Amino acid sequence: MIPEQITAFRDAYGPWLTSRRPILDQRRWKEAFVGFPVLNLPDIPFTPLAKPLREARLGMLTTAGLYLRGEHQPFDAANIEGDPSFRELPLEAGADRLGIAHEHYDHASAEQDLNVVYPVLRLMELVAQGEIGSVSPLAMSTSGYCTRLDRIAEETAPRIAARVKELRIDALLHIPV
Repeated sequence: MIPEQITAFRDAYGPWLTSRRPILDQRRWKEAFVGFPVLNLPDIPFTPLAKPLREARLGMLTTAGLYLRGEHQPFDAANIEGDPSFRELPLEAGADRLGIAHEHYDHASAEQDLNVVYPVLRLMELVAQGEIGSVSPLAMSTSGYCTRLDRIAEETAPRIAARVKELRIDALLHIPV
């Protein structure tokens, strides 16, 4: 991340938040995000997968706001700026152990079948079929609502990237919600 881009975002973010705070407080999302500042990132070069998918270790990152009940602090879904943190989820944790802390999408489909936002069972089927080499025993979750793009770029993304490297993940499946 180029520091000038972060500075430009922060310079624009403060006035945007001040002007849009009353609309955000009323949860009028579509109207609130008119004029939201963006990070102008340089082009990121395409990086091909270094091995065939059938030999690769796949990781998962969902933005569904999932957390382990009784073990994790839920995401701060009430914070008008969102929560830039992430949670690690062991794949063996069943849906009954996972909670959803995200106020910006309808949870009905996810509550009916968690694979909609967290496709563990589908990935394990692909492993069994030999389409994917393996799946990391830990997945990651964020709350997909966070207006602090600077914190995501400077804190969250580097921490997730470090964990991906530590877990020896070859490719990360991002499930945007």
